[in-house]
Amino acid sequence: MKKAKDFRQKAVISLTMVLIVALMVSLAHLLRLFFEFSDSDFFELLVSSFETIGLVVSLFVAIRQLGDSKEIARAQFLTELNKSFVENAEYAELYNALQNCLDGKCPHQAECKEQGKCLLAISKGTVSNYLTFFETINLLVEDKVLDIEVIDNLFAYRFFLAVHSKFVQESKIIPQPENFVNIFKLEKKWLDYRKKIGKVPKEGSVYATRCLETLVDAETYARLVKENDK
Repeated sequence: MKKAKDFRQKAVISLTMVLIVALMVSLAHLLRLFFEFSDSDFFELLVSSFETIGLVVSLFVAIRQLGDSKEIARAQFLTELNKSFVENAEYAELYNALQNCLDGKCPHQAECKEQGKCLLAISKGTVSNYLTFFETINLLVEDKVLDIEVIDNLFAYRFFLAVHSKFVQESKIIPQPENFVNIFKLEKKWLDYRKKIGKVPKEGSVYATRCLETLVDAETYARLVKENDK
């Protein structure tokens, strides 16, 4: 499919170039007739026309290659970002524990219900490191290195599974909301984006439960998610 698309694009570009050349030759011929150019003047005009065409084509190719190189660089960066996540043992530990809780497979389930709080045996340092990964993501989004559209399919579930979990909220976010401004900002941007493209959070899903807006008062939330003027 990609090869067919590339072939069509090259065919369109080639046809466009041929039409431009034909147009320039015809225009030069008309100017010769209208202004009664000599053969030498006509030849100079024709040469200048082809030089102009060459410059335009070179500029077009340079811009195209620059755009392709940026896309390749961004894809490579995203691949490395994902690799750094999946190969991190701490992230995997927290992710698996939270997924087990969601699936009703947590070994502490009975104790958690009895005591009314999550009793996962995972350090606060591990939770902080997991959140720091996504704080970095928000900074990259703010600096326009990445955008939500690019990271949505790859990272959305991993983000909301943690940020909207009772354990993560009770251990880090609720006691220290001011320390996680980037998490509050990213959550709002991400939810707004998903709603905009029709991914309305389903009731009971990790996207809809325990949203950060419900953890603090309205004034504090507005301050935390306020975007800085760039």
